[in-house]
Amino acid sequence: MEVPIRHTRIFRKENTAMQPSPELEDLIRQLYDKEASGGLFDFAKHLYSRQEGVSVIGSEPNDRHEGYEAIIHFYEAAGASGVEIKADELKAYCEGAFGWVVDHVTAKLPNGIEIPVRHTYIFHREDDAWKIVHAHISVGVTDESLGVEG
Repeated sequence: MEVPIRHTRIFRKENTAMQPSPELEDLIRQLYDKEASGGLFDFAKHLYSRQEGVSVIGSEPNDRHEGYEAIIHFYEAAGASGVEIKADELKAYCEGAFGWVVDHVTAKLPNGIEIPVRHTYIFHREDDAWKIVHAHISVGVTDESLGVEG
């Protein structure tokens, strides 16, 4: 027996155009500042959603954190990293209750090593505040280094 698929429109038509979001751009810049200054843990506690499905994927093969508590534990364990983040190509957009930020950054470690890193953040509007529901942080590698022929 086939179940009919019902389509519902979540947002009114005038809210469906994606648009630049200076508010999300500012939140991510604050996140980067907190990373360098040591205030990242407290900031993350307020910035991440507590809803089911929230997740973070990092650059290590097993670097996956699902659920608010696991994510907060990850930030607590990381401590004050002192990593300076320089935004290179930060772009932030929103559409209705959803927003996203993509960026290529330079992460400067306390020992002076600089690493090019890619960030993607997905936000959901909850009680008039933007909350991160997913973050993906990765270091790009070439197909060649993986043995993939192009």
